[in-house]
Amino acid sequence: MRHLIVRILFFIPLLTMTCMVKAQCFQPYKSAVIEYGGYVYPIVPGTDNWKNISYEQRLVSLQLPTDTLQHIATSRLLETCLYYPFNIDIFAFDDQIGSFERVKNQFNGYAELYQRSDFVQQLINLYNSRNISFIDQITLDYDKGLYAFDFKIMEFMLTDAAYLASNTQAVQIATMLLEKMDQRAQHHVYGDSNILSISLAIGRCLQRATDFSDYQGTTLQGFLQSGKPTNPNDLEYIFNKARTL
Repeated sequence: MRHLIVRILFFIPLLTMTCMVKAQCFQPYKSAVIEYGGYVYPIVPGTDNWKNISYEQRLVSLQLPTDTLQHIATSRLLETCLYYPFNIDIFAFDDQIGSFERVKNQFNGYAELYQRSDFVQQLINLYNSRNISFIDQITLDYDKGLYAFDFKIMEFMLTDAAYLASNTQAVQIATMLLEKMDQRAQHHVYGDSNILSISLAIGRCLQRATDFSDYQGTTLQGFLQSGKPTNPNDLEYIFNKARTL
């Protein structure tokens, strides 16, 4: 009995330390919802170390080491970018497409990801694997919001992936986005706040894989280049065109 008590007392600190280490790890969700498989940052939001450094120091602390950039699998790098802590800054301004550009430019993980030859296919696979109806199985509204947030970030990525995709991938992306958009209409938590990036991604895919010559006017081309719509009819045209694929 004495030996048993000693062993229990020995393991208690180890268990406590293990829990403390896990608490310091960046986990965007509880494992019961979505398990994180990306890079674990040495300093993460919510910790004392994070709170005690400046914004500029936080940006530096989140940069991936050169060795990690060279050897991390694209699937893990994609998850790392998907859960980059400053992605939330995209929604700080009305020009979300421009804000996404700024966020990408400040993180070396994005720069490396966009150079990977398998980036587009990995993004297609990840986006397609996330089931929108799964949100009904999530108990907490906070976790539901995080799950919905994933879709928004991936849709911003897809606005760029459209330029890097093959014609076949472009059609696949446009079809996939349209299907997800129709599905999310059944779940009020998603709303339609990301309709701009969805239409932009679909439009760019259609531009790459189909012919836009039947469209009269120049505002559509301006929207596809800048991400800033000036004619609401352009978005309707994009969705109608996508439904003919």
